[in-house]
Amino acid sequence: MAERLGEFDLIARHFAPIARRDPAALSLKDDAAVFSPPPGCEVVVTTDALVADVHFRSIDDPGLIAQKVLRVNMSDLAAMGTTPGGVVLTVGFNRDLSEDWIAGFAKSFGDDCAAFSVSLLGGDTVGTPGPTFFSLTAFGYVPAGRALRRDQARPGDLLAVTGTLGDSALGLSVLMGELPDIDDEAQAFLKDRYWVPQPRMAISQACMDLECRFAVMDLSDGLAGDCRKICDTSNVGMTIHQDAIALSPAAKAVLENDQSRWGQILGGGDDYELLIAGAPDDIKALGDQVTVIGSVTDRAGQVELISADGKIAELAPGGFDHFR
Repeated sequence: MAERLGEFDLIARHFAPIARRDPAALSLKDDAAVFSPPPGCEVVVTTDALVADVHFRSIDDPGLIAQKVLRVNMSDLAAMGTTPGGVVLTVGFNRDLSEDWIAGFAKSFGDDCAAFSVSLLGGDTVGTPGPTFFSLTAFGYVPAGRALRRDQARPGDLLAVTGTLGDSALGLSVLMGELPDIDDEAQAFLKDRYWVPQPRMAISQACMDLECRFAVMDLSDGLAGDCRKICDTSNVGMTIHQDAIALSPAAKAVLENDQSRWGQILGGGDDYELLIAGAPDDIKALGDQVTVIGSVTDRAGQVELISADGKIAELAPGGFDHFR
């Protein structure tokens, strides 16, 4: 059982091998890591907490859970134009978990760190009688003064998103047995989108390469709620065209059976796509990496949704709230 290993044995066996990739971690044998940002860069820091059966399902494969733990933070770094550097991981393993479960988590976490070129720099490990939880802090680097921000939207900007929206929320519904009427391929696609977020690092870098004004954020709590965070910080409004919202074939199949699922697509959360506002020519320069879904207006705080039949409604916030 996990508690029989002891904290230091657990770290040495499963997490220290990941940390050996970067000397800044000091092989996890000191009290802290030591590192410097590249010359001319600022450090970007983000953190997320994930709790079993709140942010992930405790019955899921530990390797998939490990990928989600890392990738939700990579999405935050992408939203600010950041080159990932390192992470600090705090874990509270339920005392009933087996060492095999922990080993599976650690292996997948290490493999994903390598895939995103990030180093494990430290953290903490405890046993708990309660639910398993993770808190990951990620560090990255951005040229000084050039971090992508939410407060850069201006009236007349186009509003665009990466990827497709609603897949993760629908994937959770598949796992809960709520969408039996779509085919196996669609179910598999939606489940994978729930399990394994796809941080949009390449598109983030494309925004940085253009050296233009963009307002960017990652969509973790649903378009309906998250878009208002750009509105609030930039003092603008938005108009969103419902029929322009990018949907996967699997999501379209769900909507064919149940149009009420639009609420879940707009507000379900866990998309981890990027919402980007920028001048029309600059958004167009991103090409087919993004889909234009609307525009930015001067009606501060007002978000309008224009339906396919031309009806206009105020888009309810409806974002996922972890306290509800």
